[in-house]
Amino acid sequence: MIHEFAEGGAPHGVDALAAGTFLPGLAALPGDDPHARRRLPARVVTYWRLRSGLAGIVVVGLAVLGAVRLDWFTPTARWIIVGTAALWFFGIGGIVGPPLRRRLFWYSMSPTEIDLQHGWVVRTRTVVPMSRVQHLKSEQGLLGRRFALADLHIHTAAGAVVVKGLDQSEADLIRSRISVLAGLADDT
Repeated sequence: MIHEFAEGGAPHGVDALAAGTFLPGLAALPGDDPHARRRLPARVVTYWRLRSGLAGIVVVGLAVLGAVRLDWFTPTARWIIVGTAALWFFGIGGIVGPPLRRRLFWYSMSPTEIDLQHGWVVRTRTVVPMSRVQHLKSEQGLLGRRFALADLHIHTAAGAVVVKGLDQSEADLIRSRISVLAGLADDT
């Protein structure tokens, strides 16, 4: 039931929702407190830059090879495509994107929910109730091992939420904590 307040009374509508008074007794989300928000380690910026650079070398190299060897579109269009790929991987993905991505990402946990926000073009905030978590997976590639970073996959019936670039020990700690809070059996 939605409560409405008389003119001059308590906030209503969007203002009430922002003030947390929209529904009496509505608990705040874990990430509503800025001091409870956790950030990724600073070395994730270097990791993301290196990944983008390595992918860029492959993609731009293939684009250059295709622009030189193949006869597709006009020569000008081919080199515009090569330049755009280089700008994307080395400029956006290698220089601008990683620090911005790290700055805009945060996560927070409570005994009942996991709250996270990500995205720099479109910001997405996701809240996962602990009671909906079905299984957890941590993943670490070769480059991730070198930087001691891991990705944590939180699976529910609705899909998966992936927290990319966590410190390896923190990913293990979070996985253990969520496992206990969600009542998951430890199969290892």
